[in-house]
Amino acid sequence: TQLLDMGTFHSDPHPGNLLVTEDGVLCLIDFGLCAEVQVGAREAMTKAIVHLLYRDFDSLIHTDTKELGFLPHDFDTEELKPILTKVLTGGLLQSGSDLKKRKRKLLEISNELNEIFFRYPFQVPGFFALVTRGLGLLEGIALVGDPDFDIFMASAPYATKRAVSILGHQAVGYRRINRVSTSQTPTTTSLL
Repeated sequence: TQLLDMGTFHSDPHPGNLLVTEDGVLCLIDFGLCAEVQVGAREAMTKAIVHLLYRDFDSLIHTDTKELGFLPHDFDTEELKPILTKVLTGGLLQSGSDLKKRKRKLLEISNELNEIFFRYPFQVPGFFALVTRGLGLLEGIALVGDPDFDIFMASAPYATKRAVSILGHQAVGYRRINRVSTSQTPTTTSLL
């Protein structure tokens, strides 16, 4: 909820900055590295997360990249769609909860990513590097406790609920993600 609801995100949640109180409440300390995320960016990020989880690459590439400030609003993303779809699918989603596999996949496509960022007018919003750092740390901690942890599957219910609260059921096409145990690939079923 820090990222999508409050707009202030602790970007350094390593184990030394996490405590559990005697009554079992998680306590964050050392707020020296935090990201501030404005309302518009939080709403755009919520939609982008849902679009990524549900593999709606059209919306993610054509709309969300612009709303989040990665690309100029007047940029034609049609040429980027097949390239980014391959990167997002192969580098992130197909790797599932295996962080080492995901890292290996991202290294395999890093040259392609570099070419994309140099060839097209991409910009990385200031808050995004801090958000990525914080989420990476949290995912690493979760994987120590649960080697099958999948940050995409874990975030799906909350991100979808948040998107529905912002956009409504119809605009989101509210769906539930179910884990297919044999492939670790999410599938969707309509709840409407």
